[in-house]
Amino acid sequence: MVFVQIAVWSALLSLWCSSHALKTLDDQDAADADAVARCYSGPEQSVWELVMGKQIDIGAASSTLELAKKAGVGPGMNGVELNCNNGGGMRTLVRLAGVDSMIGVDLTKSVVETGKKRTEEEGLSDKIKFINKNSLENGLPDASADFVYSKDAWCYMPDKQLIIDQAARIVKPGGKVMFTDWIEGEGLSNPEAQRFLSLMTFPAIPTVKEYAQMLEKAHFEVEVAENSGRFSPAMDSYVHMLKLQAVYDTKKLLGWDDEAYDKLISDFEFMAKLAREGKIIQGMFVGRKKDVHREM
Repeated sequence: MVFVQIAVWSALLSLWCSSHALKTLDDQDAADADAVARCYSGPEQSVWELVMGKQIDIGAASSTLELAKKAGVGPGMNGVELNCNNGGGMRTLVRLAGVDSMIGVDLTKSVVETGKKRTEEEGLSDKIKFINKNSLENGLPDASADFVYSKDAWCYMPDKQLIIDQAARIVKPGGKVMFTDWIEGEGLSNPEAQRFLSLMTFPAIPTVKEYAQMLEKAHFEVEVAENSGRFSPAMDSYVHMLKLQAVYDTKKLLGWDDEAYDKLISDFEFMAKLAREGKIIQGMFVGRKKDVHREM
């Protein structure tokens, strides 16, 4: 019965994806690796930390712990985070979920250096290591991790399948991939998608179903593929912070440029509107790597 259900699920995914085109940014050069690195080496990183905290993802520690619980990740496990930014999620998993060790990979040198410093300050350098490389060229051994993790970071990858394939390569058979990401909900028009992708430096935005299909293609059994429900409340909170609570700090980060501040507010209000309308959501995913040889 389980195999029949999986076959039906796969057939439905294939049928749906054949009639739905993944929305991509028209100007792909505006969202290449150098463009992303520039964003996270400048004031944008600081603005996100101002509204989100040092973990820089929707839901931060509470979301990470929810994800770990759904995936069964905890003590005795060793993990890898692909696109780890400053490693806030890794510190959460080690300190609050009891994970034994983590290796984080990120291309942007400045956030890796910040991550190393914060990890050292917390006395966790013996458990958390950083690699300053493209996550697709991480050099980690095959089948070496109990789980692969990411929080709201694969949105920066032009080809999501490639990063999921890396997760599949690194994780042991029976191990887990667990991640969240900013994804398309319902009713997002192409003009809205182009504005959103451009202001966020995202090359493409998949849906829940498209990500689930990618996981299956990489030989993961999909255990969780859902809307986390966290995106809209979070965006409303960020708008409140920027407009009412942290005006001085925000303008300082932007070099007292009123025009840049007004644009920032406009962009966040636009994203909050998309969130309230369910057009952009945070997806939450857990997959178990199949032991292909055993299941054959």
